[in-house]
Amino acid sequence: MSEQDETTATDTSTGSGTGDRSTQFGQVTRFPESYAMTVTMQSEGRTIEMTGRFYQGDMYWSFDQQGQTMEMYYLGNKTYTVAGGKCLRGTMQQGMDRDEVNPGQFSNQPEENPEITPVGRDTIDGEEVLVYDISQDGSQEPVTYYILADSGYPRRIEAESMRWDFHSWGSVEPIQKPDGECQSMSGGGMPTDGGS
Repeated sequence: MSEQDETTATDTSTGSGTGDRSTQFGQVTRFPESYAMTVTMQSEGRTIEMTGRFYQGDMYWSFDQQGQTMEMYYLGNKTYTVAGGKCLRGTMQQGMDRDEVNPGQFSNQPEENPEITPVGRDTIDGEEVLVYDISQDGSQEPVTYYILADSGYPRRIEAESMRWDFHSWGSVEPIQKPDGECQSMSGGGMPTDGGS
């Protein structure tokens, strides 16, 4: 196991009782306005690794596809794709729907599941985390949240086909439109949003 990915077995003996509000999911968990993340997803038999940043609802993602670095910028309601040094308005990526890659999808869970108590404690990269299992609609498997015990920030979120690792909470710069002129997508592209 790499140093960045060091975890220990989850200790379930220290889980709180139902009367301890201090460790309830809704009391502990906080999503800051900015952070960076790495995501590993399984899709159609392939493993996709992406790195990204989130800032007040805007997102940036970078990943390799067929030996080429792809960058996706989601700024307000505009989407930009940069590939091969060219900037296009919209997205060419099927399966890269904004909602599917938006970490904000997790931020409403503390409000929707305020009384969930931890199933245990764990350590990721030397940092203590509280472990919560949250049921999700349409799936037998829960989403597991690893929340930093000292700050309440998400450290890792896992589900059956994906893993999100978070870092740099509150220290991410605003996400800017890609440099250069961005062309309208034509032909085989799949524009999902406008852009300028």
